[in-house]
This record gives sequence, structure tokens and C-alpha cells, in this order.
Amino acid sequence: MDRLSEEYRKLRENCPAHVLLYQVGTFYKIMFDDAHKLAVVLGLKLFVTGEAASPVPVCGFPKSGLDKYIGKLVRAGYSVAVWNQVKSEDGTVRREAGEVIRCSKAI
Repeated sequence: MDRLSEEYRKLRENCPAHVLLYQVGTFYKIMFDDAHKLAVVLGLKLFVTGEAASPVPVCGFPKSGLDKYIGKLVRAGYSVAVWNQVKSEDGTVRREAGEVIRCSKAI
């Protein structure tokens, strides 16, 4: 499993009752079992990344569509946690919690 997948899993553990939108460059991604469930809800294509021995299901959308997809998730009853990508002055990239939108339905 690559670094991004590992980081996603760790962040996901911190917010188990929320859909995790994980920014990677100019896209927000959803991975693993969440990707299977939410690709249908959001009307997104599901694809697989990673190595053949440990494939990672992924779906995602452009950063510009964040409000649209959060709206779809909230209307479907999901709570959403957004993790934004932040680049420091030395060029390193990290993720930090953005907004959390709470609803009554757990994933």
C-alpha cells in the first residue's frame, strides 16, 4: 500500500462516522470500502489503483466540485470530513482538517 493510501486509512480511523474527502492535488478522493458505497451515491466512476496484490478502490472529483458533492452527500444523509492538502514554504505537503459537516447517518 502506498503512502497516500496509508495516510487515508489513518485519517479515516480518526473520523469513522464521516465520509472522508481527501485532497490529492486538484482532486478530492474517496478510497477503499467508502469508494464502493459512495461512487453510486455521487454518480462517480470507481477505479482501482495500487499494486495487483493489494488493489485500492478509489473514486474522486475535481476540487472545483467540492460544494456540489458535499451537497449530494448531505442530502443523502452522510456526515462529511474534508481533509485539505497544504503545501508549506519548503515544498512539503501535508493534510489538515478543513470543515466537518455533521448529519445523522453514519457511513
